Amino acid sequence: MRETSEVSDETLFAAWLAGDEEALGRLFGRLQGPLARHLTRMLDDAAAAEDLVVETFLRLHQHRDRVRPGEPLRPFVWTIARNLARNRLRAQRLWGWLPLAQVDSQAASPPAGSAEVARRVAAAFAALPRAQRETCSLRLLGELSLDEIAQVTGASLGTVKSRLYYGLRRLRAELADFAPGGD
Repeated sequence: MRETSEVSDETLFAAWLAGDEEALGRLFGRLQGPLARHLTRMLDDAAAAEDLVVETFLRLHQHRDRVRPGEPLRPFVWTIARNLARNRLRAQRLWGWLPLAQVDSQAASPPAGSAEVARRVAAAFAALPRAQRETCSLRLLGELSLDEIAQVTGASLGTVKSRLYYGLRRLRAELADFAPGGD
């Protein structure tokens, strides 16, 4: 998870607002990986996830005046990303009925030896109900706290804890018999 000794996201954001462009680069560098992992799991498409990471930061820039001083930044950023992902998934469902050729969303193959791991983990996440998948992804891949997840999803803390508990239990069950690299 995050180190407590480094400059906070909120401090970097405030520095960027004050004109420090390097602070934005540091903030982007810090949040890019967790955001991309979360969005990849939600969309099942790494390229689309990377696009949405950039779009998330564009929206953060556009709506920077909506960030309340003293409030944590990550829930705001992840809410933007969540809304963008939902919009993309909604558009895919709307266009899904068209008789268009299928495009392989797995354009880049994972490194040797990790393909089976990636496939099994993706399948385990895909098997979760949507709310559990989102909560587990925000926690495991987005590295958000339970309070931050509650803010992003609009769910109560108790609901977040329940979704995380049952989601993780199901992920463990789905992956219990899997030993990567074992023949």
